[in-house]
Amino acid sequence: MKVGVRLCPAPFGFWMPSHSKDAFALLAPPASPAPLPHEGTARAFWRVLTRFDSSKLSPYLALRNSVGLVLPLAAGFALNMPRGGVVVASGALNVAYSDGSDPYAQRAKRMLSSSVLCSLAVLLGALSGSHNAAAVIVATLWAFAAGMLVAVGTTAADLGVISLVTLLIYAAQPLTTRQALISSALALGGGLLQTALSVALWPVRRYEPERRALARLFLELAQAAEQPLSATSAPRATAPSTQAQEALSGLDRETSIEAARYRALLSQAERIRLSLLMLSRLHVRMQRESPMHGSVQILSDYLKKAAQALQATGDSLISGIPAEASDEILSTSEALTLQLRQETNSSRPSFLAAAAKDARFQMDALNGQLRAALDLTAHATPTGQAEFAKREAQQPWWLRFSGLMATLRANLNLQSAVFRHAIRLAALVALGNGLERGFYWHRSYWLPMTIVLVLKPE
Repeated sequence: MKVGVRLCPAPFGFWMPSHSKDAFALLAPPASPAPLPHEGTARAFWRVLTRFDSSKLSPYLALRNSVGLVLPLAAGFALNMPRGGVVVASGALNVAYSDGSDPYAQRAKRMLSSSVLCSLAVLLGALSGSHNAAAVIVATLWAFAAGMLVAVGTTAADLGVISLVTLLIYAAQPLTTRQALISSALALGGGLLQTALSVALWPVRRYEPERRALARLFLELAQAAEQPLSATSAPRATAPSTQAQEALSGLDRETSIEAARYRALLSQAERIRLSLLMLSRLHVRMQRESPMHGSVQILSDYLKKAAQALQATGDSLISGIPAEASDEILSTSEALTLQLRQETNSSRPSFLAAAAKDARFQMDALNGQLRAALDLTAHATPTGQAEFAKREAQQPWWLRFSGLMATLRANLNLQSAVFRHAIRLAALVALGNGLERGFYWHRSYWLPMTIVLVLKPE
C-alpha cells in the first residue's frame, strides 16, 4: 500500500515530514473488540428458569414409576374405592423417589425401607391429627430427622421431605385407630408394589456395555505388551482407551459398588498403559545397547507374562468367569522382578545397569497394577459379586450401619450446615403447624407443607 508523505511547518521554522491519514491508520494499534453487552438480570433469570438438562432424564425409570402410580388409582376407581386407591398410590409415589438404577440388592433394600417409612408416616400422621400438641411434636421431630438426612445423600433427603409432607397431609385429616392402620397398610402395599415393579423390570446385565469396552482395552494392552514399540506410530491402545472412557463417562454420578469397580478398572488400565509404554521404551534401548544381556531377556519374559495377565483380565470381563491361573502368572512376574533386581545389584555402573534399574521400578509398579486389575475383575464377575455380598452379609448389623451413624453423629453440631438446616426446618414446621391448628383454616395443612417444600435443599 502506498503511504503518502507531506511537509508541514514545525516550530522554529523547520519543515518536517508528516504521514497521511492512511499511514496513521496503518501504524495505529488495532482497536480492541467492543465488549459484549451485559445479559441482564431478567434475561439471566429466564435462562436459568428455562434450562433443561436432558442428561437427567430416565424414560425407563419414569415408565415403571408411572405404572406403579396409575395401577392403584385405576384399581381404586374400578372397585369403587377411590380413597383406598389414592392411599396406595401415595405409598407408591413416596417409594418412587428412592428408585434408581443401582444394583438390585441395594435398590430393593432401600425401597423396602422407604415403604416402611412411608407407612409409618401415614400411621403417625393419622393418629396424631386429633391431638394438636401431639401433632406439632411429631411433625417437629420428623422435620428435624428429615433435615438431618441431607447429610446422608440426595435420595435420603428427598425421602425425608416426601415422608414429612405425607405426615403433614394425614395429620390434617385425623382418623380412627382402625382407619389409620388400614391406611398405613395400604400405603405399605403401594410401596411394595413399586418395589416389585422396579425389581421385575430390572435389566439383567446393567453394565454390559462398560464391561465390553473395558475388555477391549485390556485385550489391546495385552497385544501392546507383546509387540515391540514403534517410534513412528501412536502408542498402542489409544483408541480403545478413548472408547472405554466414553463408555464409562455415565458412571461418574453413580455411587454403587459395581460402578466404582469399573471406574477403578479404567484407572488401573490407564496406569498399566503408561507402565507398559515405559517398559517398552526401556526394552528397546536395552536391546540396542546389548541384545544378549541377561536383563534384556528377563524383561522380555516379563512382558510376555504381563501380556498373559492382561489377556486373562480381558477374557474374564467378556465371559464373566474369574480368571484361572492368575496367581501363577503374578507369582512368575514377581519372580522375574526379583531376578532383575539381583541382576542389577551385581552389575557394574553403566548405562545398561541404570536402564535395568529403571525397568525394575516400572515392573514393581506394574505388578501391583496387574494384581489390582485381576482382583477387581474377579469381584466384577457374577461369582465374585455373590461372594462379596455373602462376605458383607456376615458382618454384624451395627458394623453395616456404622458409616451412616458416623455421618449423622459428625453433623450433630452447630458448625454443620446440615444440623442448622435441620433445626431451621423443625422450628418453621412447628411454627407453621401451630398456626394451622390455632386458626383452623380450610386446608391449612398447606402452610407447613409449603414450608417443607420451599426449604428442600437442592
